[in-house]
Amino acid sequence: MKASCENPPPKIGIFWFVPSGQSHQLVCLAHEMGRVQTIGGFKTVEEGHVDTWAKAQKLNRALRPFGYEHFPRGRVNWREEDGAFLLLADPSIFHRNLHAVIIERWNLQRATVHLIRDSHYRTNQLPSFFSRGGRA
Repeated sequence: MKASCENPPPKIGIFWFVPSGQSHQLVCLAHEMGRVQTIGGFKTVEEGHVDTWAKAQKLNRALRPFGYEHFPRGRVNWREEDGAFLLLADPSIFHRNLHAVIIERWNLQRATVHLIRDSHYRTNQLPSFFSRGGRA
């Protein structure tokens, strides 16, 4: 008999946070870490944001008007050298504490997670100042 109190295995993958009312909806693709091959000392999912976004748009019509860079996004990789999870993301994800959602839902041990602001994942949205009609 399998114990019901076992923790699910950690996951790695890619994600976006899409505004939904007063909160954010997590859109993601994640794999159990044990199912991902280690290459060059790292585990990372093969899928990228571009192709995965196109699939997400097919499943959710509300996403169709937006490009994959429109919403804050990131990824989680795993480093063999020290057993660390590398959570690379748009800085706004950290400012809003949304990374906690990934850590919890993907069953990552907080002590092994390194939060990395990565300009590669920066959204192409204008700052909120401009969306309120401000002028530069």
